[in-house]
Amino acid sequence: MQGGAMSMVAAAVTVAGGIAVSSGVMWQASSAAFTASTSNAADTWTAGTVALGDDDTGSAMFAATNLRPGSTGAKCIKLTYNGSLSGNVRLYSSAVSGALAPYVDLVVEEGTGGDFGSCTGFTPAGTDFSGTLSTFGTTKTDFTSGVGTFAPTGAGQARTYRFTYTVNALTPDAAQGATASATFNWQAAS
Repeated sequence: MQGGAMSMVAAAVTVAGGIAVSSGVMWQASSAAFTASTSNAADTWTAGTVALGDDDTGSAMFAATNLRPGSTGAKCIKLTYNGSLSGNVRLYSSAVSGALAPYVDLVVEEGTGGDFGSCTGFTPAGTDFSGTLSTFGTTKTDFTSGVGTFAPTGAGQARTYRFTYTVNALTPDAAQGATASATFNWQAAS
């Protein structure tokens, strides 16, 4: 019986050894093939930018007082686009208020030259708005309803806006001492 058990062990070792040798031969055969591969450099994605600034140094364009029918004034403001994407710029108002607003006629022109300190050299390219301050405040309230044709294609491009107001000659006596205020906003979108 002992001889039979030994021969079974010998047979098992022989079979296991044969499998190991056979696997090694197959691995050797499969890794002996020619191979080649390639890759490109690390890919990246970066979003562009939309950036808009003005030259008002945080100051209001107008602080007009003691107005009467026929009073008029003009101020300019220069916008500079500093984004990397092309875009469209629109002007609108987020806040127009006061009893004098229906009697302030407003003309907004867009062009080149001039700046916040002076409109000297301003050359208009077109009129963006002509109407009352109150109409501007109720109809030009966001980017979609805003006005303007400034469509910069890259950084460093500028546009100047000239705002001219005139207190309407038909302003009633009841408007004496009345006030109006407005916040003008420019928004760039790409």
